[in-house]
Amino acid sequence: MEPNIIFGIINIASALLIIGISIPLVNRKIKMNHLYGIRIKKSFESEDCWYRINEYGGRQLIIWSIPMILAGVICFFVPIDDSNKDILSFVFGVFPITLCIAVAVIKTCAFAKKI
Repeated sequence: MEPNIIFGIINIASALLIIGISIPLVNRKIKMNHLYGIRIKKSFESEDCWYRINEYGGRQLIIWSIPMILAGVICFFVPIDDSNKDILSFVFGVFPITLCIAVAVIKTCAFAKKI
């Protein structure tokens, strides 16, 4: 299988997984725990903080999964060969997932500081 197809599938599958994991957070279905959710110090201060931070964080993860899906779709149309393998592998294989999750986490932490 071509590398661009693999990267496309990885980006899209990762985004769909993150969306699936985030939906219960947005719907406030996950009680305070130490395994699943946005587990930062502020979220453990009260149940209200837990649900507000996890709802916001879940929404951010869903929103920032959309660029990951778009990057995955773009991957299908960008040929990766030996001459551009290193840079395109990073740009399409690592960068979208890392960047999108980082932005969602940073925005969530900023939100948590405000409450």
